[in-house]
Amino acid sequence: MRLIDIPIKSVFLSYIKRISSFYQEEICGLVAGEVLFFVKNISPDPFSTFYIDPVKHLEASKSKNIDFCFHSHPGISCKPSSADIELANNALISFLIFSPLEDRFAIYDPKNEETIYFSI
Repeated sequence: MRLIDIPIKSVFLSYIKRISSFYQEEICGLVAGEVLFFVKNISPDPFSTFYIDPVKHLEASKSKNIDFCFHSHPGISCKPSSADIELANNALISFLIFSPLEDRFAIYDPKNEETIYFSI
Protein backbone atom coordinates (compact mmCIF):
# COMPACT_ATOMS: atom_id res chain seq x y z
CA MET A 1 0.00 0.00 0.00
CA ARG A 2 1.34 3.47 -0.84
CA LEU A 3 0.11 6.48 1.04
CA ILE A 4 1.47 9.97 0.62
CA ASP A 5 4.21 8.47 -1.54
CA ILE A 6 5.68 6.40 1.32
CA PRO A 7 5.17 2.64 1.31
CA ILE A 8 3.57 1.06 4.36
CA LYS A 9 2.79 -2.59 4.74
CA SER A 10 -0.88 -3.45 5.14
CA VAL A 11 0.11 -5.95 7.84
CA PHE A 12 1.52 -3.00 9.86
CA LEU A 13 -1.85 -1.26 9.59
CA SER A 14 -3.58 -4.46 10.75
CA TYR A 15 -1.26 -4.75 13.77
CA ILE A 16 -1.79 -1.12 14.75
CA LYS A 17 -5.55 -1.52 14.40
CA ARG A 18 -5.66 -4.74 16.42
CA ILE A 19 -3.38 -3.55 19.24
CA SER A 20 -5.25 -0.21 19.48
CA SER A 21 -8.51 -2.04 20.11
CA PHE A 22 -7.09 -3.61 23.31
CA TYR A 23 -6.01 -0.36 25.00
CA GLN A 24 -7.95 2.56 26.44
CA GLU A 25 -4.80 4.70 26.40
CA GLU A 26 -2.91 5.91 23.35
CA ILE A 27 -0.50 3.40 21.87
CA CYS A 28 2.44 4.69 19.87
CA GLY A 29 5.44 3.71 17.83
CA LEU A 30 7.44 4.18 14.67
CA VAL A 31 7.62 2.69 11.20
CA ALA A 32 11.12 2.59 9.76
CA GLY A 33 11.32 0.84 6.42
CA GLU A 34 10.44 -2.81 6.90
CA VAL A 35 10.27 -2.56 10.70
CA LEU A 36 7.34 -1.70 12.96
CA PHE A 37 8.39 -0.47 16.42
CA PHE A 38 5.75 -0.43 19.15
CA VAL A 39 7.04 1.86 21.90
CA LYS A 40 5.72 2.37 25.43
CA ASN A 41 3.79 5.62 25.78
CA ILE A 42 5.67 7.56 28.48
CA SER A 43 3.18 10.44 28.65
CA PRO A 44 2.05 11.45 32.14
CA ASP A 45 -1.49 11.38 30.67
CA PRO A 46 -1.50 8.45 28.21
CA PHE A 47 -5.29 8.62 27.83
CA SER A 48 -5.05 11.90 25.92
CA THR A 49 -1.43 12.28 24.73
CA PHE A 50 1.56 10.22 23.75
CA TYR A 51 5.30 10.64 24.19
CA ILE A 52 7.84 8.35 22.63
CA ASP A 53 10.94 7.74 24.71
CA PRO A 54 13.79 9.64 22.96
CA VAL A 55 16.13 6.66 23.48
CA LYS A 56 13.68 4.37 21.62
CA HIS A 57 13.33 6.99 18.87
CA LEU A 58 17.12 7.05 18.50
CA GLU A 59 17.29 3.24 18.42
CA ALA A 60 14.70 3.13 15.63
CA SER A 61 16.38 5.89 13.63
CA LYS A 62 19.73 4.05 13.78
CA SER A 63 18.26 1.10 11.90
CA LYS A 64 16.59 3.15 9.14
CA ASN A 65 15.01 6.49 8.41
CA ILE A 66 11.72 6.86 10.21
CA ASP A 67 8.82 6.93 7.74
CA PHE A 68 5.93 7.35 10.17
CA CYS A 69 5.24 8.05 13.79
CA PHE A 70 2.01 6.30 14.72
CA HIS A 71 -0.37 6.54 17.63
CA SER A 72 -4.00 5.93 18.45
CA HIS A 73 -6.86 8.20 19.45
CA PRO A 74 -8.83 5.68 21.53
CA GLY A 75 -11.99 7.65 22.27
CA ILE A 76 -12.00 10.33 19.59
CA SER A 77 -11.66 10.92 15.87
CA CYS A 78 -8.46 10.05 14.03
CA LYS A 79 -8.29 13.70 12.92
CA PRO A 80 -4.82 15.01 13.82
CA SER A 81 -4.90 17.34 16.81
CA SER A 82 -3.11 20.68 16.73
CA ALA A 83 -0.39 19.07 18.89
CA ASP A 84 -0.07 16.19 16.37
CA ILE A 85 0.31 18.66 13.52
CA GLU A 86 2.88 20.74 15.41
CA LEU A 87 4.94 17.66 16.34
CA ALA A 88 4.82 16.28 12.79
CA ASN A 89 5.80 19.64 11.34
CA ASN A 90 8.70 20.01 13.79
CA ALA A 91 9.99 16.47 13.22
CA LEU A 92 9.18 16.45 9.47
CA ILE A 93 7.74 12.95 9.91
CA SER A 94 4.32 11.85 8.72
CA PHE A 95 1.91 10.93 11.53
CA LEU A 96 -0.31 7.88 11.21
CA ILE A 97 -3.28 7.94 13.59
CA PHE A 98 -5.84 5.22 14.21
CA SER A 99 -9.21 5.69 15.92
CA PRO A 100 -10.87 2.48 17.17
CA LEU A 101 -14.02 4.55 17.71
CA GLU A 102 -14.25 5.38 13.98
CA ASP A 103 -12.38 2.28 12.79
CA ARG A 104 -10.28 4.38 10.42
CA PHE A 105 -6.83 5.88 9.96
CA ALA A 106 -5.52 9.33 9.16
CA ILE A 107 -2.11 10.22 7.82
CA TYR A 108 -0.90 13.76 8.23
CA ASP A 109 1.97 14.66 5.88
CA PRO A 110 3.96 17.70 7.07
CA LYS A 111 5.58 18.20 3.65
CA ASN A 112 2.31 19.24 2.01
CA GLU A 113 0.30 19.79 5.23
CA GLU A 114 -2.38 17.39 4.04
CA THR A 115 -4.40 14.75 5.88
CA ILE A 116 -5.69 11.62 4.18
CA TYR A 117 -8.34 9.40 5.80
CA PHE A 118 -8.82 5.70 5.03
CA SER A 119 -10.06 2.40 6.42
CA ILE A 120 -8.83 -1.15 6.01
